[in-house]
Amino acid sequence: ASRSLADGIGGIKIKVGQPDMKEDLRRLAAVREHLGDDVPLMVDANQQWDRAAALRFGRAVEELGLVWIEEPLDAYDAEGHAQLAAALDTPIATGEMLSSVAEHVRLIEARAADIIQPDAPRVGGITPFLRLATLADHAGLQLAPHFAMEIHLHLAAAYPREPWVEHFEWLNPLFNERLETRDGRMIVPDRPGLGFTLSDQCRKWTVDSVEFGRA
Repeated sequence: ASRSLADGIGGIKIKVGQPDMKEDLRRLAAVREHLGDDVPLMVDANQQWDRAAALRFGRAVEELGLVWIEEPLDAYDAEGHAQLAAALDTPIATGEMLSSVAEHVRLIEARAADIIQPDAPRVGGITPFLRLATLADHAGLQLAPHFAMEIHLHLAAAYPREPWVEHFEWLNPLFNERLETRDGRMIVPDRPGLGFTLSDQCRKWTVDSVEFGRA
């Protein structure tokens, strides 16, 4: 966590959802103590809890001042997320697993999240993402796109409310360029398009065409 902050990252997200919730709480409290109160801190449960467990966790961490609790419940449990969002002061974030604008509409209409986390490749590309981002803005929600920062940085920069963008280095081998971070912010590249060209390593994994069947 300290190394990430030194590298210019603006917040820290921690995986939770272990079988022993006490271990999650102990580790989270230790990180908060180490970082201090001023560093943005989030947690991601990756759908590991039922409604009762998520509520217990949420109540236990209220004093830690988390930016959000991510995917506490099954991705399609809009009702459960809505109940949790209403019961807790800590914001609820979800949406990364949804695969269409319509599924996000259900989430938004249910008030199931304070922060919506669409994934542009998963929902069908940039155009569907922008449609649901408009709906989220009208609903007063924050935006924190899931993964693929090379795409989502541009889309988040166009969002009227201050967004969050996940920083992953996992996809770095695919591209010749790197995103710049400075003082907790990602810098939107001014190169054409998304601002990235495929690396030689990535090109080895591509194909020119795929034949699905014969006429």
